[in-house]
Amino acid sequence: MNPVELRRKDTKWNIAQNPTTITIKRTEKIRAGGAIDEVELPVGPFTVRIFSSKTAFPKTVTTLAGEKHVDQHYGLLADYEADIQAGTNVKDEFEVNGMKFIVIAVHPQSINGQIVSYQCELEKVG
Repeated sequence: MNPVELRRKDTKWNIAQNPTTITIKRTEKIRAGGAIDEVELPVGPFTVRIFSSKTAFPKTVTTLAGEKHVDQHYGLLADYEADIQAGTNVKDEFEVNGMKFIVIAVHPQSINGQIVSYQCELEKVG
């Protein structure tokens, strides 16, 4: 078995130890003539593993639209076939066990130029 296949197999095994099935609500900004439209569409479902990634404490963020409580203490592991995105023109969010998460960064993991998994940073919004 080559290193790419081995790492993909290891990732699937790791996810299977504590799997969570999610369906992402993707909001994408698309140019439409002289304006920008927001398009929402469901993506998935995907089987992933959600985990505690660091010891960050929840904080309150105040913006012009109001106030929200955020917690950047969670991460997500997905296999190479998952379609998870984060960026200035796309927002992926999902709910698990009554908790709402937003994907704030996606880090592709690769071997020999081939993606073997994705590690994502999550923000829990409540």
